[in-house]
Amino acid sequence: MVCPMVIKRESLAVLEPGKTDKPRVMGVLRRRVSLLINVGLVLVALGAGWWAGRVTLTGSNEGGVEAPQQVVVEVTQGSVGRTLGVGVTVRQPVEVVATNTLYGMVTFARAAGEVNNGDVVFQVAGAPVRVVAGTVPFYRGLSSGARGADVAQLNEALVALGYLASGNNGDYFGTATYNAVRAWQQALGVERTGAVPLGEVLAVPQLPTVIRLGEAIRTGQLVSGGEAAVLASSGAQEFALVLSSDQSNTITNDVALRVFFEDLVWEARSVGSRMDASGYTARILAAVDGGAVCGADCARLPADEQLSLRAEAIVIPEVSGATLPVGAVRTAADGGTYVRLADGTERDIKVLGSGQGIAVVSGLEVGEQVIVYGE
Repeated sequence: MVCPMVIKRESLAVLEPGKTDKPRVMGVLRRRVSLLINVGLVLVALGAGWWAGRVTLTGSNEGGVEAPQQVVVEVTQGSVGRTLGVGVTVRQPVEVVATNTLYGMVTFARAAGEVNNGDVVFQVAGAPVRVVAGTVPFYRGLSSGARGADVAQLNEALVALGYLASGNNGDYFGTATYNAVRAWQQALGVERTGAVPLGEVLAVPQLPTVIRLGEAIRTGQLVSGGEAAVLASSGAQEFALVLSSDQSNTITNDVALRVFFEDLVWEARSVGSRMDASGYTARILAAVDGGAVCGADCARLPADEQLSLRAEAIVIPEVSGATLPVGAVRTAADGGTYVRLADGTERDIKVLGSGQGIAVVSGLEVGEQVIVYGE
């Protein structure tokens, strides 16, 4: 920042050779040092490192030396706001949603991640185990003539996969289901029997979803039936912002947050708090509408029981507009705010936001000049 300042030279009387007017010289020096100190204090008050407007110092001091009795700045376009990087903990209890009923060596095990209707999640002795949407466990082998809710789940999956025509998704295993199962088996590269043996199809309550396999379902391990096969989220995620006592003073209950996951950004707010085992405050978070923070994207989260996500606490919401130093804002007797323009007139303004010595206001135009210091 450039501060134009004119200093008139102090006139010194011509002295006879060998003589000095020491008191007068020292007085001039003291006035000049005082001037420099005053200018420095004004620059510090304005935050010279960040203020982009022009600053003009005017006025005159005793003895003809110009002094900074008035500071005028130019209104500029800018913004204020403050965010703090924080971490959010996501707890999502997982539960066993399907059990293995096959015997033999595990020859393939799928990595944890998202699965869809009909996906193969593991193989036992070469037999592909698939998942389909349903809440009724497949407790028996299914073949022609069978009827029941488990058959209806199978038919719905065959329709979704394109092997069965729409309208044939009732609870009966007829000729259409038989042919659809044979087509599905052909696509999988297994024997086309037209029947579904027990254990080769598992019901998962919601698809698509993120799953992980049980500890026993690992390639090369021997299974005999009864092992936890597929684990998925119970559907209840808890988002919590864990804060130290110092952070709690800065990030209050009404502070808005942004939570980041991959390419997604979720808006969140605090809806309650509790103390965790370490004595820290855990703020429980929800979406702005009161639902889960992850909303319709919860199924994209990994199936881990606990996750750590990056977030931002919006301590001061960002506001843009005409900016000037907060020192230029004056308070009227009625509580309103105003500024004094460089021509001496006053203008009512409204402060939209402030931070770090800067105020964003309405009622002023970029380029106008206001007085920060002095009348």
